[in-house]
Amino acid sequence: MIEAVLRSVRHMGGQLAAALPRAWGGGCGIHFDAGGVHFVRLARVAGLARLRLTGYGSAVLDDDILRGALIVKPEAAARCLEELLERIGISAQDLRDDTIVAALPAHGLKTQIVDYPADLPPRALRAWCERRAALLLPGNGDPDLRNRVGVTWADPRNHRLRLYACEADLVDDRVAVLEMSGLRVHAVDGAHEAGRRAFRWAWQKADDAPVPERTDTPMALLQVDAHDLDLSVFDSDTCVADARERFDGVGGHPDALASVVRELAGKLPVGPGVIYVAAQGASPGELVAICDAVSGACGMPVRPFDPLRRFETPGPAGPRRQTFAQRTSLAVPCGLALRAMSMQGVACE
Repeated sequence: MIEAVLRSVRHMGGQLAAALPRAWGGGCGIHFDAGGVHFVRLARVAGLARLRLTGYGSAVLDDDILRGALIVKPEAAARCLEELLERIGISAQDLRDDTIVAALPAHGLKTQIVDYPADLPPRALRAWCERRAALLLPGNGDPDLRNRVGVTWADPRNHRLRLYACEADLVDDRVAVLEMSGLRVHAVDGAHEAGRRAFRWAWQKADDAPVPERTDTPMALLQVDAHDLDLSVFDSDTCVADARERFDGVGGHPDALASVVRELAGKLPVGPGVIYVAAQGASPGELVAICDAVSGACGMPVRPFDPLRRFETPGPAGPRRQTFAQRTSLAVPCGLALRAMSMQGVACE
């Protein structure tokens, strides 16, 4: 019962509940950030694989389309998304039965970790979560049409909750852009949470074969964008520690970024043995510089994270060749697409 209550409020935007996902379509993740728009589509298949990658890609957005976390030119953003879908051979009509999940950038979200109130009944728990999350925004804490709130578990032991809140415009802008492109949004997730989900999936042991390179040493995912650094440590497929810092990881100097990462890693209760980097909007040269700087500062291997490592790359449905930098930028939409398939009942979380 508690799990059901948490699921009912975890996705921002209560109005999205009316857009019920279909059980037979694919799952799409769409993410707008300062670097561009990123798209991943998955479909279910029979057998041990469960999921198949059917389309993916990224497109650069003009500098004036986004202002901070807000999409200030939704028509231009919609055109860019439509052109991306056309380039990879997918139309809005092809996605009519799909479950579509969009992402909110981390720098547009207010978050707080609180202890789980075990003595509250399920209905009271939902109201308590919504009010506590609404208090993260200016006002008296009453959830209203001007904000969106959500909640997820914050630790693997289910002792703490992570609350989210944001201004309604942040959600509504993205819903409007997708509707202009002929798409319907079924849920909205935080970008960093989606990246973590993609990381867990990429390193899960497959049913029919061992995952290569996997060791018993905790691994970390470093998510880098133009506003934040997010460092998450995983033991097996469980996130056991995470920390975030405001920093321009793409436009900033790699050595300064590495210094911040070293400080973040030193604050975590669990230290990783290897770090994987997912960078939004970084060029191939910038990604190499980030990996080298972080490796030197932290004294451990640092590698680019490929969120599509468990999937066979589609032929006509996607680009034939991509750089590591382009692949790492798909971590968030891949995690969103996994969430979409999970909403359809596929065991992928």
